[in-house]
Amino acid sequence: MSVVRRADVCVVGGGIIGLAVGCELAERGQHVTVVEAAATGQRAAAGVAAGMIAPVSEVDVSHPELTRLALASHSEYAAWIARIEMASATSTGFDRSGTLWVAVHRDHLAWLEHLRASQVDRGLNIVRLTAAEVRGLEPRLAPNASGGLLARDDWQVDPRRLLHALRQALARHDGTLIEYASVGMIERSDSGWTVGIQRDGEVERLEADQVVLAPGAFGAGLVALLLPDAGLRPVKGQVLRLRGEVLARHVIRTPDVYLVPRGDGELVVGATVEEMGFDERVTAGAVHDLVREARRVLPGAAELELAEARVGFRPAFRDHLPAIGAIEDGLFVAAGHYRNGVALAPATARLLADLICDGRTAPALAPFDPLRFARNAAAEEVPR
Repeated sequence: MSVVRRADVCVVGGGIIGLAVGCELAERGQHVTVVEAAATGQRAAAGVAAGMIAPVSEVDVSHPELTRLALASHSEYAAWIARIEMASATSTGFDRSGTLWVAVHRDHLAWLEHLRASQVDRGLNIVRLTAAEVRGLEPRLAPNASGGLLARDDWQVDPRRLLHALRQALARHDGTLIEYASVGMIERSDSGWTVGIQRDGEVERLEADQVVLAPGAFGAGLVALLLPDAGLRPVKGQVLRLRGEVLARHVIRTPDVYLVPRGDGELVVGATVEEMGFDERVTAGAVHDLVREARRVLPGAAELELAEARVGFRPAFRDHLPAIGAIEDGLFVAAGHYRNGVALAPATARLLADLICDGRTAPALAPFDPLRFARNAAAEEVPR
């Protein structure tokens, strides 16, 4: 192996989390190299994701500690986006219109009342709406829309634009991105860590003081070598992108589907949750179900062009919580963000950069300690 270059920090993975961490470190003066196995966004979950920043709407399905981290990340989002857009001179499609939850039958009303109770219990900002109020906010909704909830503090961003902006911001801060390069080895060296990179049929070496693993679902094998008890796996999601007339201003959700409108006429419809491994097939049944539910709440969606049907893979650990922190001295991980990579990017980047640059471990990271899996496995082996 020949020495390609040296870096203060090597970040393995160029998805939303890897690039966010890389930008944060580079902004703080670290010499950063990000290594990505494909082109930016080609295999990353964020390249398929809808981009909802929704700690209020997701509260019912989130672990309490995850909700706290999501709320912290949410509080940083606007300022973080402003920094990224300024550094990259790129718009990310950041939008604060909110989420409108809509009931189109009786069961939906009961489900939304349960969701509202969870939100109120955690002190979150949510407004109950009548049928008339719901249709007043979104006149193109189905006539049978019978009520809903408005989560004003839910936002959205276009993940594809955000990935591009992060890539540009990294370069602006003198960071390096190496694409189409897979990492096959990470070993200790006299000067820190050696990262083996396979690119263009050759195996090269990168020497770094510190390494951050942020590889997404496709890095499950590499993560398993360093966190063998974590069980990182892909969770398949099928997502549609429709295009045409702008039908809505808010993100619209029912218990069965979400619709994320963009100002350019794109409407993102999603998403399935499937334990199918790396099954890349777009299936007729999934497309049918997503379109059916979209039409049920927003009938005009049926007249839009089906511009894209795509599969993404969410990276999930056994407990569906991310791992953020140190594995050992100089080796860190920021992985397993599952459905929350876009939403958690600012907080993940800041907290990990505090740890790497200043040695500060925030109490907020305790529930996401990467070593929790090994401790849990050891506890299960203790005779009772």
